[in-house]
Amino acid sequence: MNGQYKKTATHYFLLLLSLTVLGCSADDQATQASAMALNVEAGSAPEAVYSEARVAMSELLSTIDQVQAKFLQPSNGVHTADDIAEGQRALAHILETALYFWLESDPDRPVFKPYVTATRKLLGDNPDSIYYYAPIRDNGSYKISGNIGAAVFTSFTVEAGSFNGHAGRSSVGSLKDNDMLIAGDGSYEIIVSRVKPESGNWLALKDGASQITTRHYHEAKFSIAGDESAQMDIRIEALEPAPLKSNAGDQEVANHLRYVANFVRDHGSMSLLSPTEEAVAPLGWYSLVPNEFGTPGQWVSASGDQAYGNTHAYYNAANYELATDEALIIEGRLPPARFVNVVLWNRFMQSYDFSNRQISLNQKQIQYEKDGSFKIIVAHKDPGSPNWLDTEGRPTGNMYWRFVFPTEDPQAPTTRVVKFSDLNKELL
Repeated sequence: MNGQYKKTATHYFLLLLSLTVLGCSADDQATQASAMALNVEAGSAPEAVYSEARVAMSELLSTIDQVQAKFLQPSNGVHTADDIAEGQRALAHILETALYFWLESDPDRPVFKPYVTATRKLLGDNPDSIYYYAPIRDNGSYKISGNIGAAVFTSFTVEAGSFNGHAGRSSVGSLKDNDMLIAGDGSYEIIVSRVKPESGNWLALKDGASQITTRHYHEAKFSIAGDESAQMDIRIEALEPAPLKSNAGDQEVANHLRYVANFVRDHGSMSLLSPTEEAVAPLGWYSLVPNEFGTPGQWVSASGDQAYGNTHAYYNAANYELATDEALIIEGRLPPARFVNVVLWNRFMQSYDFSNRQISLNQKQIQYEKDGSFKIIVAHKDPGSPNWLDTEGRPTGNMYWRFVFPTEDPQAPTTRVVKFSDLNKELL
């Protein structure tokens, strides 16, 4: 089908659809649509009105094409149709988040929005946490108010560099719950500003500050993020909001569509790029040796240009690789800590299906041995152990540990790959 024919066919279909909506009979529809289509092809239709928003939308679509062309390729470890499909879904989640955050964003009047959900995931989500995001200006002043609720850990992080939809480049401020004044009923208020208030909680702003990320970790038998109704009591308001402006029309929509494109481009390069030794070396705690953990470490041990990490936690990560008839046994002891969990991710830092499967375990969910140690099984099917992490049949993936405020340095767990058929005697 050549381009001119496709164009004519498209016009004809749209005109026929319009006449159907108007209630014309089938014969009238065909006659009128044919005549109108001929007029369109004869050049009687008016020229399209120029719109900057139209241009920006085309740029957004082009950005999506560029991101998938760059990263969903064999050179980035993407070799199969399933690999591509997983990457496309990750890219779609990034786009959905970009639209949710930036199409209607206003740093002068920010609103906290959930960072991830059970069906929209990016940047290494945690089934045992609720996250919020709000855009801000580094010269603004804001008040955050809320209640810690049942969270075992609450924190606020300021990232720099994420203006106009770009990805954060560094963490430039943080405030954790044990440094906050919190009322007996769990309520709190925080001033976010350049100048420290005379009293109360303060989250300092520095040059380039552009967003606030909140973390609300929970430890319970049921992972909090799997509860679609779960949300935190939290809000943010500008203390000195800029005057409201008249609707900027075409240019305003175009600007925001370009913010969306910036988010897709920057987060695509962060989330879809296959990790390399060079990339993970600054972290120190991310092992690229399959089925083998390295030494846990803190996020702050990474170089200063890292953003989005919980600066109050230790981490430990490794990839698993298992054949269909294999399972991985992870053994060790948890350090006393306020929060610990382990999560299975795909290669694009998205957790598996925690709404319907057990793909993570926290301290309250793990069943321990008599001596206090743990034995966790990563397997493609149920081994009959309560500490099973379900791979969903995925032959490869990532295992990610978090330790918040451990009272002693976490130790790397030991691992060994065994035949699934041998698990019964291994678990005795």
